[in-house]
Amino acid sequence: MINGYKGENRRCSRLKYFISLVSGFLIFIISIYGFVLLRHRTGLPLDINIQNLVQIDGIQIQKKKDVEFIMSQKRIGEHSTFLLEIDGKIEKREVKLIPFYSQIPFPLIYLIIGLFCLGIGFLVFILRSEEGRARIFYWTALALSSSLIISGGFFCLREESFSYIPGILHNIFYPLSPALLLHFSLSFSQRIAKPSRLIIYTPALLFAAAIETTFLLSSLKSSIEIFRIYQSIIYVFRFYIVIFVLSAIFHLIISFRRATLEVPRAQIKWILYGLFVGLGPFIFLYQLPLVFKISPIISDEFSTIFFIFIPISFAFSIIRFKLMNIELLINRSLVYGTLTIFTVSLYLFSVYVFQSLFLKFSQVREAAISAIAALTAAAVFHPARKKIQDFVDKSFYRLSYDYRKTILSFNEKAQKMVKQDHLGDFFLIKIKKALPLEHMGIFIYSTASGQPKLLIKRGEEKDISSIVLVCLKSSQILARKKAVQTEENIDFTKESVLEEERIELIVPLSFSSADLSGFVTLGKKMSGERFTRDDLELLLTLVGELALNLERIRLQEEVIYERAEKEKLDELNRLKTEFISTVSHELRTPMSSIRGLTEILQEGKLKDKAKQDELLSLVASESSRLSRLLHNILDFGKIEQQQKTYNFQKAEIQPIIEEVVKLFRFRLEKDGFLLRINLPKNPLFLEIDQDALKQALTNLIDNAIKYSSDKKELDIELIEKEKQLEIQVRDKGIGIPLEEQDKIFEKFYRHHKASQHEPKGVGLGLKIVKHIMNAHRGEIRVESQPKKGSTFSLIFPKP
Repeated sequence: MINGYKGENRRCSRLKYFISLVSGFLIFIISIYGFVLLRHRTGLPLDINIQNLVQIDGIQIQKKKDVEFIMSQKRIGEHSTFLLEIDGKIEKREVKLIPFYSQIPFPLIYLIIGLFCLGIGFLVFILRSEEGRARIFYWTALALSSSLIISGGFFCLREESFSYIPGILHNIFYPLSPALLLHFSLSFSQRIAKPSRLIIYTPALLFAAAIETTFLLSSLKSSIEIFRIYQSIIYVFRFYIVIFVLSAIFHLIISFRRATLEVPRAQIKWILYGLFVGLGPFIFLYQLPLVFKISPIISDEFSTIFFIFIPISFAFSIIRFKLMNIELLINRSLVYGTLTIFTVSLYLFSVYVFQSLFLKFSQVREAAISAIAALTAAAVFHPARKKIQDFVDKSFYRLSYDYRKTILSFNEKAQKMVKQDHLGDFFLIKIKKALPLEHMGIFIYSTASGQPKLLIKRGEEKDISSIVLVCLKSSQILARKKAVQTEENIDFTKESVLEEERIELIVPLSFSSADLSGFVTLGKKMSGERFTRDDLELLLTLVGELALNLERIRLQEEVIYERAEKEKLDELNRLKTEFISTVSHELRTPMSSIRGLTEILQEGKLKDKAKQDELLSLVASESSRLSRLLHNILDFGKIEQQQKTYNFQKAEIQPIIEEVVKLFRFRLEKDGFLLRINLPKNPLFLEIDQDALKQALTNLIDNAIKYSSDKKELDIELIEKEKQLEIQVRDKGIGIPLEEQDKIFEKFYRHHKASQHEPKGVGLGLKIVKHIMNAHRGEIRVESQPKKGSTFSLIFPKP
């Protein structure tokens, strides 16, 4: 059912697409037909001033627009009777009607602008018909272009019935244009709440109906009275045009201010440029004065010449910023053509201006005036072709880059960089700014081992391992013949390999170090053009500078590394000296104690049995301390050399804990500790190394004794949980600050409070405990607060 529904939707979409294209083509045909009819528009003789007209063929002239209707009923070559009021006197003339556009190039300008606008609309619709904004733009382009090409319904009227079709189309699309423009501007808005289509298009449809009705009735009945009603509707219609166009511009400005990304802002900015420049004169200098019933500042024809900026701005937005996500590589010739159309339009307009000026201030013959105007305009606009190309190259494809400026700006920043990755990224940005490319990448290898080892890769994402050896062996630029305009110092023998990888050019990196090699890969230019000699010179220079700066950074890193190594060695030597001094002191103290006690016992002067037993216990305690110290030192050496091994066997935990506590019982009683032991009655077993567990507990209990303060308490507890066994050793000692609790498991580390306590030992105990617990796939945790004591937990996973 779902698949059937989707299939139905696709068929419906294809049908709408086909209908839209066919409709657009029909509109184009009707517009061209209207333009052909427009060429036959009837005009007044040059010696007739419309301001002086009183009557034409018995029809009284009340307003200037009446002349427009009367002329639409006449034909070129016909004779008419004019009554003119000159200096207060009525003068009657029999005149022959001439073509309205005999001296004015505007129909051609209308056609050029309209066709260009129409072409952009078709292009956008064909490429992005699934996008709503593209569809609105398409119909907006159709409405604007057809209205402009046809110019007006009355101007196209002839005796044939078909001549009404362009006028009917014009009277529909002319009111719809402002509504479509407003709808299009709203498509850029980020707001969820927008005016409904009913609100946007209802006024347009009402005006279209009223204008269409009065147009047909006045034309078919040849009624100037109905035509005057038509003009009244047009007067109100002008308010509608001004309001809707200004609303469209206002919404675009709001959307521009709210846009956060650069590309959407740039798209809207170009569209705003077109609307301001293209519609500004039409709205503010022609329509608004008519709204307030004053003479327009400029004529209708002159105001519409600026419409050329509307399609040009939209074209620039599409070409440069991919309006409506149109992924196009537009050839430079198309952009040249766009600006050439604009130049030609200005040329024709200039011819008209020159003719008007000469006719006003000179008595030269009309033919001579036309020739002079054409030659003058041609002389002015001939250099424009080169300027257009320079503008296109610089604005869109940036071929006219400043060679020296690019190199200097790269060197200036590159010399300050201290990381190779940052330098590589900056190089890519600089190249893409000077030569916009589809893709590019930097690859640098170490060849010290004989096999290339990738050190740096920036930009290019795809795997090019198949061509690495080919690239590293070449000292010349590798290229495809179609990619470059020159063959000097270029190797084309690997063209097939480059074609497979979609690479146009490979530039080698030249390093002074023999164990470094690399290259830069470049894809197609966004302009579709080939790499020029200037491009290659720029690339070679920048690549050379890249190699020099990469070696500089590498040398700096080596110096920094050597300095760090030296500092590390100095620190190790210091620690070694300190370690040897500490070990010597820690060994000397128990050995001196043992020797002194044994000498007292050997002399036989001590007869008291209890005193003898006490001295023997002290000897045993000092021997145990000496044993622990030596055991830790030997184990640490094995750990550092990764030679420490463990013998895992299943063993009961409680007896091991009791055995370790027994070793410390005399010392605990002597120092006045309160000892509490909490062990479960049921035997608990683990796969452990018994000696390692004894050593871990010994180190924890020894630390608890060493770092205890006035409150001498020690709790040892074995806790059975669902998935683990936990041995806790708690004291009421000096505690450990939170920020230093992770560091106490490092070798030789003591926090400052512990150092002030002057403990015995060399700072290896907790490091060894952590290694033991890691070997048992367990962990050691610490919970501590300064001056409140510490709890160390040995956590073993259950088998």
